[in-house]
Amino acid sequence: MIRNWFRTLLAYLHLPLFAHTVRETNEIREEIEFHLTSSVQENVDAGLNDQKSQQAALEQFGDVDSVVRDCCNVSISRHVFWHRIHQVLTLVLVCAVGSLWFYTRPNSAENPDLSTLAASGYSVAETSGDIRGTVVAEHGKPVNAAHVLAVIKTWPPNGFRQNSYTATTRADGTFIIKDVYPPEQDYEVQIAAIADDHLLQSEYITMQKGTLEPFCFQINKTSPFVLRFESSDGTPIVGVSAFPFERVENDGHEHSVYFCSAQPIVRKSNAAGKISMPHFLPGEQVTVYVRFPDSDWQQRRLTVPDNANDVVLTPRLKNQLDDG
Repeated sequence: MIRNWFRTLLAYLHLPLFAHTVRETNEIREEIEFHLTSSVQENVDAGLNDQKSQQAALEQFGDVDSVVRDCCNVSISRHVFWHRIHQVLTLVLVCAVGSLWFYTRPNSAENPDLSTLAASGYSVAETSGDIRGTVVAEHGKPVNAAHVLAVIKTWPPNGFRQNSYTATTRADGTFIIKDVYPPEQDYEVQIAAIADDHLLQSEYITMQKGTLEPFCFQINKTSPFVLRFESSDGTPIVGVSAFPFERVENDGHEHSVYFCSAQPIVRKSNAAGKISMPHFLPGEQVTVYVRFPDSDWQQRRLTVPDNANDVVLTPRLKNQLDDG
């Protein structure tokens, strides 16, 4: 009996109900045919002719269709039994997984930054460090709605973590990003400030402990600088994504935006294939990230022209060298 149950279980796992019914019917009929053939042969051996032997075998066996139907009903009932068990087990598994997700999910609705850091191996008490500062232009004039892009590198007990955060300045030029680093443990900070028609500025704080001093960025006004994207025949390309990645001052000092924090400053080319990117000074060596439609992100190294001419960029293969 156990063997029959095991056979039915394997049949359920391998075949749907309809296919199982067809296969069982065929197998039962083949088995009945085998028994009838054996009975006919025994009757022939006993001296009966072929016709009488077949008739005697059928009379002895009974109604073939009825036997097939009864056997199939038994097999199908077992198949349905396993199907119901499968449904119950699946429901239990779904409920268990749902409960596990519910009780272990980050409570991001209350504080996204804290939940992110808690999932990274820190407790709430350890991530009490705030990033504060101001962004001003010439003569200390506050810059409103400037983007502040911060990347925090930490080393919790279970490994390295790098999380990105963004903020925008208020009307008085101030900003704050709450609870993003552990003052009692080692951490590093890369932070950049950028606004329309203003110079890109950034700072990097190497590994340290303790509380960060407030940042003060001075992002002066810049000259117009436009990227124009064209195909090889000069047709403007609409929908190219781009953002400023790095600028190098004449003294070699670098200012950059980390890729993982750049989403708020990504822009797309308009109907003329242009993107305004006035975040550099004339003559500077700069790098921008660009992504043409149906392509991956690429770095393009440029020299900002001294005049107001546009810089034209065209698509290229991945294995081509960056422009100088």
